Amino acid sequence: MYEGRLVRLRAFDNSDLMKLLSYQNDYDVMRGASGAILYPSTVDDTAREMGKNTGFTAGEYQFAIETKTDQRFIGQCGFVKVNWKNRVGELAILIGDKEYRGKGYGADAIETLCTFGFGEMNLRKIKAQVFDFNEAAIRCYEKCGFVREGTLKQEIYREGAYHDVVCMALFRKA
Repeated sequence: MYEGRLVRLRAFDNSDLMKLLSYQNDYDVMRGASGAILYPSTVDDTAREMGKNTGFTAGEYQFAIETKTDQRFIGQCGFVKVNWKNRVGELAILIGDKEYRGKGYGADAIETLCTFGFGEMNLRKIKAQVFDFNEAAIRCYEKCGFVREGTLKQEIYREGAYHDVVCMALFRKA
């Protein structure tokens, strides 16, 4: 529905279910994406989450990410929180297909999502929270124009240690 140079952001469909489940149950994929306890997802859990992602939501707007060239489902992105009063949205992204990491697909999805956020949702600020050990994600956000706003010290516990969370933001150009 929304197209970038490399990706298309579209609604989820039933054909995405098993691939999404495989991403959610891959420790290496999720370790840098979720601050929650990494616990296996079931087909029913994943189907329920996919079913909540519709055009009728009031606060979360999640998209499937597919490649434009071969329409391959490679991940998801969207706004996980929206503060409508202050026009601030928090985005999250997951490129689950490891073959497509480090090749510009994530940056293109972020840029396309930000265009949607500023142009369709009338947001004035888009923010993201990134674990400090996820250096590739930090570089990707910076490539997309995000700046570091601050650090939440020892915010998440992962693999036996506490880690900082880097707060990043992009403002709509006037």
